[in-house]
Amino acid sequence: MPFLKLIRFHNLSIIVLTQYLLQYLILVPGFKSAGLTPLLDHLHFSILALSTVLIAASGYIINDLEDYEIDLINKPEKVIINQYISVKNAWRMYWCVSFFGFLISLYLAFHVRNFPLIFIYPTAILLLYFYSKSLKKSILWGNVVVSIFCAFVAGIVIFAERHNILEMKELGKDVISIFIFYLLFAFFSTMFREIIKDIEDEEGDRKNGCQTLPIFFGKTTAKWVGIFFGTVLLLILGYWISSRNKNGFDLEFCYILFGIISPLVFSLAKLFSAKTKKELHILSQISKYIMLSGILYLLILSF
Repeated sequence: MPFLKLIRFHNLSIIVLTQYLLQYLILVPGFKSAGLTPLLDHLHFSILALSTVLIAASGYIINDLEDYEIDLINKPEKVIINQYISVKNAWRMYWCVSFFGFLISLYLAFHVRNFPLIFIYPTAILLLYFYSKSLKKSILWGNVVVSIFCAFVAGIVIFAERHNILEMKELGKDVISIFIFYLLFAFFSTMFREIIKDIEDEEGDRKNGCQTLPIFFGKTTAKWVGIFFGTVLLLILGYWISSRNKNGFDLEFCYILFGIISPLVFSLAKLFSAKTKKELHILSQISKYIMLSGILYLLILSF
């Protein structure tokens, strides 16, 4: 279905999965241990997840509208605009999704008496709008915005329940440390993938006047920047696994080592030598797998 492709339904599913795993495998068990009741019941947590999905969906729509010319060069087989959905209808979809998302975020903020939530939705929408309009065509700024949003997917969950977390005392510190790890993982893994994608898409970006990292400084410099973010991610994973490893080669240790660290090390080793679009696309897919493995790690962590 063209609309589902336009809003990247599979990516939206991953967003929902991430938030549900964080809420029901990390936060809710912690609240129960501390004798606390979540501020968001099942229905209202679903509404929170829906508002996040609508933010992302609006971002994907505006991104495809603004990147139409670039996508015709970089990935013509995936272009939806003007192939299946007209520009006019895509704009209608964008405004409908954005407006509906704002209404439900407004309701949610008043329901839980968490009024700062009112400002998060329009801020995120505007940030993604300016990202598609100009930031993604500049050096690193677009990459940073996308990475912040990926961290925001997890951050909004803990923000909505922050009052309960503060009341958890020592147990709350454990929950916060897990969220901090995940926020850092989401940010740096996304930055790593974004740099690889910029190198992969250099041809189309250059023809459309973009000033991304590989265009402005060259592919070699861009690869070193990608290696930097990948190495920082590797150090974060190393610190996390060493701080939690009390039982030697247990399930958690093996999962991080073979499911996340090993493909990351492989990607870092191959990035500098990758030259063709096909090689870079493979590395982009591996980096996407690393991000998904980080999400599924929450299942291991819950044990």
